[in-house]
Amino acid sequence: MPMAHLLGKHAPPGACMQSCQSSSRLAGCRRPFRQVAGAAAAPPTTSVSHMSANMKQKMRSSMEENEQLKVLMAGFRGSNLDASDFASAGVRMQLVTDLQDQDLGAALPLTYDPDAINRYWNTRPTAVITRITQLLTIAGTFIGGLVSDLIAGCLKENEVKRAIELRDIVTSLGPAYIKLGQALSIRPDILSPAAMNELQKLCDKVPSFDNTVAMQVINDELGAPWYEIYADLTPEPIAAASLGQVYKGRMKTGEEVAVKVQRPGVLETVTVDLYIIRKLGLMLKRFPQVTTDVVALLDEWAARFFDELDYVKEGQNATLFAQQMAEDLPQVVVPKTYSQLTSRRVLTVSWLEGEKLSQSKADDVGDLVNIGVICYLKQLLDTGFFHADPHPGNLIRTPDGRLAVLDFGLVTEVRRSWAQCL
Repeated sequence: MPMAHLLGKHAPPGACMQSCQSSSRLAGCRRPFRQVAGAAAAPPTTSVSHMSANMKQKMRSSMEENEQLKVLMAGFRGSNLDASDFASAGVRMQLVTDLQDQDLGAALPLTYDPDAINRYWNTRPTAVITRITQLLTIAGTFIGGLVSDLIAGCLKENEVKRAIELRDIVTSLGPAYIKLGQALSIRPDILSPAAMNELQKLCDKVPSFDNTVAMQVINDELGAPWYEIYADLTPEPIAAASLGQVYKGRMKTGEEVAVKVQRPGVLETVTVDLYIIRKLGLMLKRFPQVTTDVVALLDEWAARFFDELDYVKEGQNATLFAQQMAEDLPQVVVPKTYSQLTSRRVLTVSWLEGEKLSQSKADDVGDLVNIGVICYLKQLLDTGFFHADPHPGNLIRTPDGRLAVLDFGLVTEVRRSWAQCL
């Protein structure tokens, strides 16, 4: 690198010579500057590319030897997932609609308000007790199994079995616990590799709900039966997630669409679980040994979670993201939102064909990974509008070789001051 670049673009004439001569004298070297410069120009014995290749090889070897790191990276790539899009047969999500109280959702807030949630559930102690009983019943068998393994000294032998049970239990507990499980699935400091491996499947392997109920949600939200709105809709969902499930459809004008329908009882289930967890957090504040502010942590997480429950906002997020990427990154594609067919609990977007980037065998996958890196750097350092849910199911390779980014329920804004620090 020229010395002027090190001294500054507007270095005074002779500054480079003076600096180098000064450095030579400090080093005890009296040779003329040209000789020093000539010596410095000698070709290196090891190229940068060779050093980089060696570093990559060492990193790969280290990863292969570290079981926790292998599982973590497999989760990021999605290579530990199979082709199925649903949970194991027999796993059922326990929602608050099962409590048989038809008035549960009458006055719940649509944005996160812990005081309003507290007032609502304080007047419904029977429903709260029933939910606590559900949670304890579902988790009780698992805890009993762990205690049994501990007494028998076979924790290691039953690790995989208990990890599968843990995933099914978290799924059964409902959306709030599924989201918590997803967060824990990348925490090797808390969970074993087997548990991480199973919880990583929570990203896109949860039970679907009854199609008749889903069609009724479309009717209630959009004001007409599905067949009056869409020309066609698959009789069964093609995928299910913690908050809803997706159908493939076709508009009456011919365009193929994806229709996401929210689970009934999600708002009620999420709020009663937050109410219970928050009560526990307030109790923990009495113990000085607990240094983490559980309540503040829960409130921050819950505010983001509530945003995911509003499909109108999700559609607006996708539209804004697409606009921000259009000029600089035409290789990134986002489904178009049909706002006239979108409500708080139903989202209609254009259908995108493709395969998960993590599972694609195409030759251009490496290029698309690089595009993805640039895309996320642009979000962090330029637009400040960040897609915060980049798990393998949300990054798709389209047949024409573009990178599709899906699911904009969870986004965040990066302050300009943070971007400057980065």
